Amino acid sequence: MTTAYIGLGSNEGDRLASLAAAVEALSEIPDTHLERVSHAYESEPAYVENQPKFANAVAEVTTTLESSQLLSYLQQIEESLGRVRGLDKGPRTIDLDILVFGDEELVSDALTIPHPHLLEREFVVVPLLDIAPRLHLPDGTLVTREGATVGEIVGDLGPVADLGVVRNDPALVSDWVEVARCDGGNDVTSGWDAAISIQRQVLEDANIPFAFDPYPPDAAMDPWGMPVTYRLLVPAEYADKANAMIAEAMSVEPEFPEDLGGPAPE
Repeated sequence: MTTAYIGLGSNEGDRLASLAAAVEALSEIPDTHLERVSHAYESEPAYVENQPKFANAVAEVTTTLESSQLLSYLQQIEESLGRVRGLDKGPRTIDLDILVFGDEELVSDALTIPHPHLLEREFVVVPLLDIAPRLHLPDGTLVTREGATVGEIVGDLGPVADLGVVRNDPALVSDWVEVARCDGGNDVTSGWDAAISIQRQVLEDANIPFAFDPYPPDAAMDPWGMPVTYRLLVPAEYADKANAMIAEAMSVEPEFPEDLGGPAPE
């Protein structure tokens, strides 16, 4: 199972609708699970400046596909959403780029991984850091905003409609293993077990792919807050490592400040 990051961009027609349609299509790629999607950001056009502003986002997926297979699906999605390939870097209904594909480093006529212009593009780096704030490239480079000066971000357009994330099942679900669960209302206002937030953070810090069943506990799904059991899943090959790291994290007593405003101890 490989974790990949896909850049999305649109500057023709209803930009947010195009991003949402692309996210929906990503959720339908075989043997692939759509993990999360960044906010959409408005950016100045890069390289070819005489065109409308872009709406950009980044999606994280886990997949058993090869990078070339994933690229083929992305190109099919672009075509289905009306992408017409004309002037390089000119206006487009939708643009989908593989930014990072696990630890793969590849240079070919069809595909370069990681994306060769990733680190210079603010319209890529900002949404990427939304969902992967501690991401390292295969050569060890930490992705940061430093040096990302192309395609200036000029506004936050808010979340991309991501129903694909909500109902997307893990790829090859039989190969995924439960490592944690919690019970609670599925309305974010009703609260939920904070332990699973810590457990999720442990997996994120270790770059272990994960998915929630039936959906993340902080997803605003049901305004009535009906009880739901949330399961945190990882691919089977990561299960032992994930369980060990979660057990270690949960065994540590939380630290509280000594001075909470009360009288000093005698």
